[in-house]
Amino acid sequence: MKFFAVTLALASFSVFAATSGTLNLKGKVNEKLSILVTPEAVALTLDLEVSANDLKVASVNEKSNSNSGYKISISSANLGKLIRTGGAEEFPYSIKYDSQVIDLVNGDEIVHSSAVVADVDNDVLISYTGIPAEDMVAGNYKDTITFQISAN
Repeated sequence: MKFFAVTLALASFSVFAATSGTLNLKGKVNEKLSILVTPEAVALTLDLEVSANDLKVASVNEKSNSNSGYKISISSANLGKLIRTGGAEEFPYSIKYDSQVIDLVNGDEIVHSSAVVADVDNDVLISYTGIPAEDMVAGNYKDTITFQISAN
């Protein structure tokens, strides 16, 4: 009788057995954004007496895997002017980034709106009108440009 009961119990389990099953898999890729600014040697030795037109002063590498795209924000500490160290004298300049003229007075953004894996190098080009040394106060003139990457 016990044998019959065990056989009956096992038979009831086999009624519920399936002929197929599923396995759900899930993974995640973390968002990665980075920016690397590599200056050219000339960036620290600009000859302000001689005009420059689209002189390469840096290369910027952008990396992103954001699914919403990304943007590069560019700003100048001195609003697009080299300022004499220890003084107030100004030397205006402009830059291009990725062949676009950048608004350094208000800051500027370059938006990449699509989801894509990006590993891009862009040149930073400076332009200015040279001024004879006798028309400027002697000293070092400088500014800092900040490049920032963020997801949209």
